[in-house]
Formats: sequence, C-alpha cells, structure tokens
Amino acid sequence: MTDKPDARQALRAKIAEALMRDVGVSERMAQPFVDSIMRCFAGEKPYFPAANREYPVLQIRAALERGASVKRVMRDFDVSRSLLHKLFPGGLPGRQKERVSTVLGKTWTK
Repeated sequence: MTDKPDARQALRAKIAEALMRDVGVSERMAQPFVDSIMRCFAGEKPYFPAANREYPVLQIRAALERGASVKRVMRDFDVSRSLLHKLFPGGLPGRQKERVSTVLGKTWTK
C-alpha cells in the first residue's frame, strides 16, 4: 500500500502541469484547483476518453498522388489500411497522371 501516496502525488503533479501549460497559471495558482479536483474525484476511478487524433489528410493525399505505396503511407503516417479508407471514402487517391496542355503554345513570327 505504499504506492498509493506516490500515485496520488503523481496525479496531483500531472493535473498541476496541465493547468500551468494549458491555462497559463503559476504552480501556486494551480494548487487550489488541483485540491478541488482531487476532492471532487476522491475514491473514484473516472474514465477520460482519449482525445481525437488529427490526421494530416492533405499530406497523406499528396503522398498517394505522388505514387507512394499504400504500405509506405501506412508506415510513414502510422495509420492502418482501414483508417485510410475511412479518410478517403470515395476511394484512395492514386498517382496523378501528368496533364498535357491541349492549348498550342504561342509562336513568334517576324
């Protein structure tokens, strides 16, 4: 049972760090909030869901359009194949073919 005070102190420190980083208060100003939060959740095991992860969709699209393999994109961006299909529901972007202009260039005559 000696690890409970350590866990309690670690949680207090984590909450204080978050307040200082996210709210911009000093450690001294954060302590009353930490005390309040610790009293509020005393004896409970609350569940806080993980934050939604943002994916660099434009960079992933560009990599696929440049011709990078799906496996390479999965590895480089740490995503699964199923997530790629969720990000691009209409189908994965493929290599873009170079477009050739159909307009004739200007010619100079003397």
